[in-house]
Amino acid sequence: MKKLPLGRQNFEDIINKDLLYVDKTHRVHDIITEGHLFFLARPRRFGKSLLISTFRHLFEGKKELFKDLYLGKSTDYDFEKHIVLQFNFATYGHKIENLEEILNHEIEKYAHEFKIEINEVSLGNKFKALVEGVSKKGKPVVLLIDEYDKPIVDFLTDYEKAKVNQKVLRDFFSPLKDLDTQGHLRFLFITGVSKFSKVSLFSDLNNLKDLSKAPLAYDLLGITQKELEDSFKEYIKVATQKMNIPKAALLKWIKDWYNGYSYDGEIRLYNPFSLLNFFLDFRFDNYWFETGTPTFLVETIRNEYVNPRELESIKVDNYFFNSFSLEQLDIVGLLYQTGYLTIKEATYGFSGSKYVLGYPNIEVRHSMIYNLAQAYAFKTKSIISSAMVQMKSGMEEGNVDIFIKQLKVILSDISYHLHPKTQQKSEAELFKMWEGYFQTIIYLVTSYMDMTVQSEVTKHKGRLDLIAESDDFIYLMEFKLDGTSTDAIEQIKNREYAAAYRNTTKTVFLVGVNFSKTERNVERWESEIWES
Repeated sequence: MKKLPLGRQNFEDIINKDLLYVDKTHRVHDIITEGHLFFLARPRRFGKSLLISTFRHLFEGKKELFKDLYLGKSTDYDFEKHIVLQFNFATYGHKIENLEEILNHEIEKYAHEFKIEINEVSLGNKFKALVEGVSKKGKPVVLLIDEYDKPIVDFLTDYEKAKVNQKVLRDFFSPLKDLDTQGHLRFLFITGVSKFSKVSLFSDLNNLKDLSKAPLAYDLLGITQKELEDSFKEYIKVATQKMNIPKAALLKWIKDWYNGYSYDGEIRLYNPFSLLNFFLDFRFDNYWFETGTPTFLVETIRNEYVNPRELESIKVDNYFFNSFSLEQLDIVGLLYQTGYLTIKEATYGFSGSKYVLGYPNIEVRHSMIYNLAQAYAFKTKSIISSAMVQMKSGMEEGNVDIFIKQLKVILSDISYHLHPKTQQKSEAELFKMWEGYFQTIIYLVTSYMDMTVQSEVTKHKGRLDLIAESDDFIYLMEFKLDGTSTDAIEQIKNREYAAAYRNTTKTVFLVGVNFSKTERNVERWESEIWES
């Protein structure tokens, strides 16, 4: 059984050490024979750096590394050797504030290596002189740029510093169009997480092919179902034994947890990082999510009053995927670009393409909802974890009392943290805001418990605040503000919200909750079992 290449991003190292490698060279061959200027956006830890390394060794003419792969066995590619210049922005450090200095140093290192004399002053002109000088010594240059946008993404919470790095990147990339026009570029491949405007890449270099949603790259990165079952066959067998799970059930669980990423709405991909970690530990866990908890994203969702329920299903058109602006950050766009949302459905027609975005899988949905609950409640992880564990236990046992008591813990002190963006609100408007906030937290908590949750459900006689359904119980919840919990229960009965469950074998609870305007918390609550 081949060892897993966890944390390995060097193609030569993986091949020479005979580590497990999912052969993507059929797609690599398609790319290098169909064009020469490419950009690809994919989430972090999705295999971008390994892809860049693959291109590097291919263009360095290391044919022996590919002899057992598709590119070596099934094509007549000549492995012509070229000089490769590589700039990996991920290796320059976190929150780079001296980006221009770093890039100047990189250019000087290459100039020294290839004995190129550079007398230019500006960063862009130095870069141009380097590529021209190397190209004139022999053949056109292969230029590989990995994680180009990291100097911007690292500073999304600091606009001024992000703008500084954006300008440096614009200067650095500005010569690319001329370099290509003059025949100095054999191949250019750029990766990143987001497609930011005003970096000169997507405006000046108009023949740059964006592969992010192109058929050439639908399965270029990530693991398909067939690749999972073929390449990880031995690991699947071991997992069934170690976890004492039938193969069919195991494959379904792995799919539910780590599959679901898509760039066309049809081909579904596994997150490579999570998959490798699962087969290392043989345990379902939040591997990818925990390597980069999106504090900035969840706090923006909270502070901008984005309804978390809407993140389950968002409709967009093709214009949504165009360049993103640093000046006007779009939270849904960032969630998609960074991998927290993916394409769930796609419809292609004469009037244009339509897409539905949503969470890709259990790992991302579960983790995002947990972090949103923590952000909305302004509580530490330890408090949230303890409360949710007890609430889940209560709901699974039909004990509403436990659920409400822990809900009060989560809601406590929120009023000290939450303030409306504008203070010009009437008491009624402010009250409505609190009502929505309470409902959001309850929605997040019940969603995290893996219950089927519907909020603000329209019925024939009105709208029910929340329905939460577990394996054995159904909870119909109505919330009141400075009313009475008894009135809430009576409203559920009078409007016959439970009628749809007349034939269910599950126990149906009617739950009325009254929130206090002054306490900003649950004041009274009551529940009863519905007698159908």
